[in-house]
Amino acid sequence: MKLIWIGAFLLVFASLASLISKQQSGRLIEETWVSSANVLPDAKLNELQRAVPAHTERFFSLMPQQFRDRFAAKTLKAVELITFRTLLLWHFTPGLLIPLLVGCLEGSWSRANQKTLIKMHSPMRFSVSLTTLGLTPVLALLWVTAPLALSATFLAFTLGALFVFSTRNLILHAPTQF
Repeated sequence: MKLIWIGAFLLVFASLASLISKQQSGRLIEETWVSSANVLPDAKLNELQRAVPAHTERFFSLMPQQFRDRFAAKTLKAVELITFRTLLLWHFTPGLLIPLLVGCLEGSWSRANQKTLIKMHSPMRFSVSLTTLGLTPVLALLWVTAPLALSATFLAFTLGALFVFSTRNLILHAPTQF
């Protein structure tokens, strides 16, 4: 399990390094703006457009002066992209709680109605669903730092599907006391 977490965070750091080293952050931020225009209303996008430079400036003001002199020009667009995607993810979080609730309801309903199948507890399915639920924040961080143009709708759909199935399996295959 520790190796999975180490590998996941290495993947996030490699993605972040690739985003900073390749100077394509400006193109990616424009594509993310266009793809999020289909999801968020114009008022919210205008609010984010004003908030992203302020958050980026705040981030750089927390860094030491030597870091700002060396790396600020190179990493400005990458930090703006990461900030914008983080704010988008923050706005999608309440919508992602609905699939979590659906998975809980479906799992508890299945558990209540399939009493004979529950006696055969599946520790492997329980472990996989627990791991999947644990790695969904890493998947969200991977989207935030990805050097690819992936739409926010795709992220919400993927995380929602993972939440529904993982939560259902977590509740359905949880160990019971007999």
